[in-house]
Amino acid sequence: MKALIIGTGAVGCAVAIAVADGGMETAVIAKGETAGYIKKNGLKRTGIFGELDIPAQDILVYEDYDSIEGAFDYIAVAVKTGANKEIAKNLSEHKSIMGENGKIILFQNGWGNDEPYLEYFPASQVFNARVITGFERLKPGVTNVTVHTAPILLGSLHGESVEGLEPLAKAINDSGIPSEVSTELMQALWAKMLYNTTLNPLGAIMGMSYGELAGSEHLQGIMNRLIEETFAVMDAAGYRTFWNNAGEYMDIFYSKLIPDTFAHRASTLQDIEKRKKTEIDTLNGCIRDIGKKHGVPTPTHDMIVELIKGIEDVRCQQ
Repeated sequence: MKALIIGTGAVGCAVAIAVADGGMETAVIAKGETAGYIKKNGLKRTGIFGELDIPAQDILVYEDYDSIEGAFDYIAVAVKTGANKEIAKNLSEHKSIMGENGKIILFQNGWGNDEPYLEYFPASQVFNARVITGFERLKPGVTNVTVHTAPILLGSLHGESVEGLEPLAKAINDSGIPSEVSTELMQALWAKMLYNTTLNPLGAIMGMSYGELAGSEHLQGIMNRLIEETFAVMDAAGYRTFWNNAGEYMDIFYSKLIPDTFAHRASTLQDIEKRKKTEIDTLNGCIRDIGKKHGVPTPTHDMIVELIKGIEDVRCQQ
C-alpha cells in the first residue's frame, strides 16, 4: 500500500515513520530545509515509545503537487488547520494522487476540519483521526513522543465504513504508538475538543504545562468554566461525547487526563514560541461560533480567543 503525508511537523513525521516502518511505500510533501533534511537523513522518532529510524532511501520527498507520481491509498493531512482550504483545493486539482479508492485522513486538532474537503470529495473518502498523544518536533524530520493517554483513533464522522482504515491503524500501532479504528469518532473528537480547548490556549497564555495549570485553584476555576460552556454548546448543537455532563468529565479530567499528560506543553504554546499563528479558530473559536449559532453564551471561550489573538498580533509573524 502507498501513503502520502502532507505536513512534516511532529505529528506528520510520526505518521510517516509509522507507515514506512509498516512496509508501505511512503512519501511526504515538504519544502526548503525540511525537504533537504529528510532527503539526506530520513526520519527519526524518539520518546516514550522508543527510537525508530527510517533511512532516507525509504522516504520519497515531493516539494509540490505537480511532481507527485502515482496514486496513494492514504493521504494523511497533518498540517495546521488554517491550511485546509488550500490543501483541499490542491488535492481536487490533482485527483490522480488519490485514485478511485484513496482516503484522506485528517490528523488535526479542532472540529469542522473536514468541511473544505467535502466540497470536493465524497464522505466515503474523507476521514478523521483523534490524536491525544503528545508530540514535539525536535528538528526537521525528528519527532519526539512526550506523553500518551489514549490510542490514536481513525474513523468517519459521516457513517462510512472504517474497514479500509484498518491497515493504516495497524501500521501506526505496530510502530509502537497505540492506534485503532473506531465507529464512535464523533464522541472521541468532542472528548478531544474538551481536552484541547480547556488546556491548549490557557497553557499558551500562561506559559505552563498541563500539570502546572491544574496546580492552581484560580486556573482550575477558569478550566471548569471552559468545560461547562463546552458542554452547554454540545447539548444545544446535538453533539455527544463519552460523558453526560461537565461534572462527569471533570472527574476524569483531573484524576486521569491531567496526570497522564502532566508535563506536556501544549502545541498552541509551541506555536507561540515559534512565532507562528495558532489553531485557535478551530478550537475555542469553534466553540464560540457554534455557541453563537445556537444562542449559547461562551464568555470564557470568547476571552481566551481574544487573548490568543492578541498574543498573535504582537508575537507571531505568520
